[in-house]
Order: sequence, then C-alpha cells, then structure tokens
Amino acid sequence: MTHYTYSCEYTKEFPVDEWNRPGGQYSMADVPVKAHKELTREGVILSMDSKQEVYEVKDKEKGWTLVVPFDKVTVGEQLDPVTV
Repeated sequence: MTHYTYSCEYTKEFPVDEWNRPGGQYSMADVPVKAHKELTREGVILSMDSKQEVYEVKDKEKGWTLVVPFDKVTVGEQLDPVTV
C-alpha cells in the first residue's frame, strides 16, 4: 500500500514567549508565556478526517503532531510516496 503526504503551511494558535517563539508545552526553555498568538509554520500533512474537517499535521522544524482545521491549512506539493 502506498501512502502519500503533502507539504503544507498551517496556522495555529500557540502560547508564545516574549520573543514570539512557541512556549509552554512547545518549548524546553523555562521562559514565561507572554501571550497566545496565531503562528504560521511549515508542516507535512499525514492524514485527514473529512467528517470533522481536520488534518493531522507534523511540524517540519520541531516534529510536533497537531490537529488543524481544513481552513487553517494551505496544501502544497505532494511528497515522495511511502510504501507501508
């Protein structure tokens, strides 16, 4: 069976520190959270749930796996297929 993934840009609200970096549970630094802010990041779409209209997205830089609504994701190019 072949599994296809797609590159994407996604927007999600994150807790951020004073330098607008993801903080809280998304950081190993012991820096206080200053605000919550929508950040746009690069990722890879791993799967989708068309009933709930969400994608499972893996962040390219940090490797977090997140659930993001369809309307907060811009689908990019298809990546090399993976045989499972």
